[in-house]
Amino acid sequence: MVHGTDIDQREQRRRHNRRPVQLAARLRVGTQEVAATTENISPGGAFLRVKLPDTTKELVATIGLPHGKDLHVRAKVRWRRQEPPGVGVSFEAFLQGPGEPDLAKLLR
Repeated sequence: MVHGTDIDQREQRRRHNRRPVQLAARLRVGTQEVAATTENISPGGAFLRVKLPDTTKELVATIGLPHGKDLHVRAKVRWRRQEPPGVGVSFEAFLQGPGEPDLAKLLR
């Protein structure tokens, strides 16, 4: 379970500020595809509202960004929240579409 002080400490460790959003996402976990909602995002990572198996450590996400662009990233699960369920992820590689500098511009 995530506690308020844990979230505060995580906020202080981030390189980028996250922007609150409500964006549809599709996650590929192994051979499965799972729907999720992106609740906040930055050029370095995101919080995804989704229930994933506890064994999930990496995933590929397609996040529908404003302006009709999709972000395709390989991401690593950094932390989990039980209620409501979700995961904090760091972006490990931009696969196609906007890259980190482009994402920073889109989120301004």
